[in-house]
Amino acid sequence: MEFLSFNHHRVLRLLLWLGIAMVTQAGAVVHASHIHEETFITTTTNTNPFFKVADPDTIPGKAHPDSIPYRADRTLARTLLKAPAAVVHLAIQPLKWGINWNEEKQVISRISDFLLNEEKTAGFYPSFSIGGRTAFAAGFTYFNRDLFNGGHSFDFNTFYTNTQNYRLDINYKVPPAPRRRYQIDISGNLRKNNDQDIFLGGNSGPEDLEVDYQIESYNLKTEVGYLIRPNLLAKVTNGVIHTRVHNVAEQTETGEPLSNFVDPETYGFCTTNLLSSGLGVTLDHRKGLSENDNTNLISRVTTSYDFKQTKVRVYSGALYDAGISYSRSLNNTDFEYLTYYGDWQQFFSVPGLPLDRRLAFRARLQKRYPLGGASVPFYEQSILGDADNLRGYEQDRFRDLGSLLFTLEYRYPIWDTWDAVLFTDQGQVFSNYDQITFNRFHGSVGTGLRFMTASDFLFRVEIAFSKEEIRSLLKFTMNF
Repeated sequence: MEFLSFNHHRVLRLLLWLGIAMVTQAGAVVHASHIHEETFITTTTNTNPFFKVADPDTIPGKAHPDSIPYRADRTLARTLLKAPAAVVHLAIQPLKWGINWNEEKQVISRISDFLLNEEKTAGFYPSFSIGGRTAFAAGFTYFNRDLFNGGHSFDFNTFYTNTQNYRLDINYKVPPAPRRRYQIDISGNLRKNNDQDIFLGGNSGPEDLEVDYQIESYNLKTEVGYLIRPNLLAKVTNGVIHTRVHNVAEQTETGEPLSNFVDPETYGFCTTNLLSSGLGVTLDHRKGLSENDNTNLISRVTTSYDFKQTKVRVYSGALYDAGISYSRSLNNTDFEYLTYYGDWQQFFSVPGLPLDRRLAFRARLQKRYPLGGASVPFYEQSILGDADNLRGYEQDRFRDLGSLLFTLEYRYPIWDTWDAVLFTDQGQVFSNYDQITFNRFHGSVGTGLRFMTASDFLFRVEIAFSKEEIRSLLKFTMNF
């Protein structure tokens, strides 16, 4: 009781003190004056010697600069400076609405439940292609990551434009396992295109020096690999390619005869069966973040059609791939040649930026050598101008016996499963090494988005610029 009484008297004294303060404060006069563009807030001085303002921030003597609203006259220069931000904001607004709607309705989750099995190891999804060998193609992809309940991988892809333009791809893979050091990879495709172009003149050929043709082709390839070390794979490849080229235009777009540039009988304008055998070796030192830090080639099976089975987001390390193969035609003696290639991919973070902001560099060299007076069919020559290399140029824009390509990309995440990319491609084709010079490089630059799941690549959307054209791309395969 004494404790309660003591507190009671303290409360009465506090209320009395607050009453005096309120009466005194009511006598204060606040006067605001504006002099030109500066604002001052003044208060009358309290003459009560027994009262002091407890909180000076309540009635400041002068307004803080941050509390004064900023006003600027609307001028043409300010409007122009604000234009890029306004355009970006307007462009991403529908995307923002779509994300909010998806989170509210759980659309992606419902579609995933419909397209995938309960374990998320098999299913199908629609596929689209823009900027490939046809302007537009659509189809579907079926995949299974645990075929026969043994971890085998199976993919089937279709792309269809019309009855004269389509492509089918199939891939079956038996990956390495903790107790199995070998890998078997069987792949094949069937394609038909009725409006393809050959750009003549090699690396310096003008854009209008082209010839139209139609092609039907199918191939089957088997690759057997063996893990020498967890990140070192040796492989043996064998394959057969059947190709029929027909309805070849006799003149270029400039009206010049085709025979002035190539010999149609030995250039590949015929039906040819090619048999190829080769050897290769790959060393994989690529790494992801700590939870994905696994350079073991047996770590994961992905939808990519090569042996590489790492996470889609690579943050550091390197990959080295090299090989040589021998090819010859089975139905004639026109074609016989050797092919070798070297591929170096390097990934590293940008100093001063977070680890997930990284640079990806690639250098690739490929060269073919005709043997015994034979030649190389044009559709097997090295080609630049594709969604995977010189992206700012038309499909198959440059071709010759050899090619050299450099690619540099700046990759950074903008969402859990989205990556933004800035890139440049620089490349040239050649017949002999002495033709390689700095001023023969063709370049393109561009930007894009890549979409993926936590462990698998989905598709990429890119736009590329070159001195010849602007090209839009949508592909369901990684470039590297």
